[in-house]
Amino acid sequence: MRKDRRPRRRLDVETRRADILRAAASAFAAEPYDKVSVARVAAAADASEALVHRYFGSKSGLYRDVVRAAIEELLRRQRVADDPAAAPYDRLAAAVRVYLDFVGEAPAGWAAPLRSPAGDVPEAAELRRRNRDRYLALLRDLLALPADPALDHALHGYLGFLDAACLSWVERGCRQAEREPLVAQVVGALRGALGQS
Repeated sequence: MRKDRRPRRRLDVETRRADILRAAASAFAAEPYDKVSVARVAAAADASEALVHRYFGSKSGLYRDVVRAAIEELLRRQRVADDPAAAPYDRLAAAVRVYLDFVGEAPAGWAAPLRSPAGDVPEAAELRRRNRDRYLALLRDLLALPADPALDHALHGYLGFLDAACLSWVERGCRQAEREPLVAQVVGALRGALGQS
């Protein structure tokens, strides 16, 4: 039950839903899933807990939609940064830079599922898995790789290296001085995994 009697702004459904999603994205960016409450998100969005549940079904549904929006925003930024005329590995380096910017904006929230995968929300974990498959397809297309299980292993290994390297970068405070060397290491890891110099 509300303790304050301040009237809430009347908003259309899409605006209210977007406000709640923004408040949730901010909360989950700062802290892991289990530390964020629906009440906190609702208060930050100037909404009721009942509205959060009406629009998203549950806290896990809200988190799933935050993860979905984050994935789409990352891919949008990478598309904007992409230069189709550039060499493939230069394009990959540009995508990695965008990814590092993205990670650096919300390091605690980004790292939480990697630090505690068992505590991840199943619907969000499934979204991440599907996005990983999508990203693998984009990598195959970018590098013009044929269908080959050995190459698939290399691409999966690259994504694992990218996650581990970014987690290390986060734990060191997302230092800008380490950013470009990290981009070079990540791109080099993929070249090495594919047996390319």
